[in-house]
Amino acid sequence: MKVLIVGAGLTGLVLAHRLLSQGADVTVATARTSDELRRGSAQMTQLTLPTALGMERTLKLDMWEQEPHLFQTVSMNVTRAGQTFGFTGNLGAAGAAVEPRVKLPDLLEYFEDRGGKVSIHGITVSDLSYFTRMFDATIVTVGAGELGQLFHTDHSRPLAAEQQVVSQVYLHHLPVPESGADVEVYSIEGAEIYVVPILTSYGIAHSVMVAARPGRENPLDLSGERARDVHGLLSTRLPHLLPQLGERFRDAEMADPRDALITTVSPVVRTPVAHLGGGIVVGAGDTVVTTEPRTGQGWSLSTKLGFETADRMVVHHKNGGAFDEAFFSGMFSDLWESRIRPTAAFSQLINAVHSDNTPPELLQAMDQAAADPAFANTWVRGFDDPAALAQMLPMT
Repeated sequence: MKVLIVGAGLTGLVLAHRLLSQGADVTVATARTSDELRRGSAQMTQLTLPTALGMERTLKLDMWEQEPHLFQTVSMNVTRAGQTFGFTGNLGAAGAAVEPRVKLPDLLEYFEDRGGKVSIHGITVSDLSYFTRMFDATIVTVGAGELGQLFHTDHSRPLAAEQQVVSQVYLHHLPVPESGADVEVYSIEGAEIYVVPILTSYGIAHSVMVAARPGRENPLDLSGERARDVHGLLSTRLPHLLPQLGERFRDAEMADPRDALITTVSPVVRTPVAHLGGGIVVGAGDTVVTTEPRTGQGWSLSTKLGFETADRMVVHHKNGGAFDEAFFSGMFSDLWESRIRPTAAFSQLINAVHSDNTPPELLQAMDQAAADPAFANTWVRGFDDPAALAQMLPMT
């Protein structure tokens, strides 16, 4: 089985490593070298939750686990209608956050060390048409640019998601929260804030990531501002919205001005197959699914999709099946039901909490989580298993 993967994002690299480990001939084509990836612009902080981390461990991609950045406890803090609900739960196993500028180039170099092929080449649409005749499967894992536009939006598969303006900064010496939790999640009207320990190229820092609903009336929508001003703007605005976090944020030191970012994310689901010339190209990862940053599911979903796509391809090939549109469309439908659609549970939960018609059962569940540690643990473990969370909590 000969496979071309276009793009060196997490889905593509996990897919490449998994296929390679099962004997496939795999080439990864990327426009940037590993050194260029390390020197690139800041990217959004991503969580690798326990199930996804276990999959990466299977492939020996857990090369950073000796670092003290792993997390296991998560505090949830919800402010609505002047009331605050809070609880802390345990994931039951460790998760991790590794800066993309560390993780992706390391995985790319390791893939090549293991015998995978890497082509440093910006791929065009005309290139893809040629490659469909050279490879058994050509898989695109980049969502932006002309390649992403090959795949049409699939309006039949909504994610209950909203456009988000993300601002982020890395901090040193952030004081420990009263809860003592490793990861903090704050939900307020118009924004979700994640505070996460993260391994960077210069050691452990804390990422403070704000996913805000766009709107001039929202003080946490920093669109139009300069990335280098994120720390100063959040230092003045967070204390008014979340006093305790705001005070801790103000007391911490910015790690490096180059680590700040402001970006807009538009969640979308696209069709997984595009016709090109006489062949097909397949979309995976960000090409076909962009989730909301506020759900915290990005890289965990990427790992699961890359891992399971590889396994299904290997089994299908061993059974003599063709890598045609029917196979890839059917596989995406299965993954949509089992992995992708459940992530909408987080969007539905946030929307329900801050709506004018919050289900009374959901408010009761929030009270129960604050009083019952076992229930709080079950809620927090829903981050790792969104399908279980959707069954557990009433959201409409």
